[in-house]
Amino acid sequence: MDAPYNRSLPLLVLMGLCLALGIACKRPETAIRERPAQRVELVQTVKGMTPEEERVVVAQLAEGLSLPTDSSEQTAESIRVFRLTLSGRPDRMMGRGLGSTCLVSTGLGALAGALLPGVGGAVWATWRSAAIAAGTGGLLGLGYGPIWYKHKEALRQQMGYLPWGFTAEWEVLERRPGFAEEVVARSGYPVLFFANHTPILDLKPYLKPLAAESRSEADVRQASLKAYVQALVMHFRKKG
Repeated sequence: MDAPYNRSLPLLVLMGLCLALGIACKRPETAIRERPAQRVELVQTVKGMTPEEERVVVAQLAEGLSLPTDSSEQTAESIRVFRLTLSGRPDRMMGRGLGSTCLVSTGLGALAGALLPGVGGAVWATWRSAAIAAGTGGLLGLGYGPIWYKHKEALRQQMGYLPWGFTAEWEVLERRPGFAEEVVARSGYPVLFFANHTPILDLKPYLKPLAAESRSEADVRQASLKAYVQALVMHFRKKG
């Protein structure tokens, strides 16, 4: 009778510890509200992004958050830095038809379903439960496929393109001359799949349509970056 409980106890302790750590970590939105940053930094791995585009993003972000754009000034006092680590690439669904979209959706649903039993704990994470969950997830993914395709097509028709997808990490750093920098707040490390994660920003309200002659990869990248910065600024303003 005690065996399942004994096997699950370490997992429960680990989950509780992760949850506590996730809650204890200060969010960047809170840190910026408590003490505004004096500097903006960008670390990016966005496909094809140019140095000029980097400067534009930093300037737009600094202006939106009411922060200085000049990062060359040296100071003897500690400064607070907002650092955005950004990755991005064209939408993976670009050019996919209804059939391929449904296949991708089905595969993602099956994968999510197969992994779900392990999240619940090792006690009931069996091959049988994983297979059942994978099948259920696959059916749900198959049903969602046409909805996903319709949403993507509507957005493409409205804007003339599909916006790039971005993943990001937000950090607030404290820097003092002669000391190692201190991470005051960080977002982007999932804890139990819901705590202390970087929110997914909705870019649609900030996207602008592009004319047919202005839909190159660079044009779409720049439009998507601008929308991301605007969404990020509005997110921080609402949280502030």
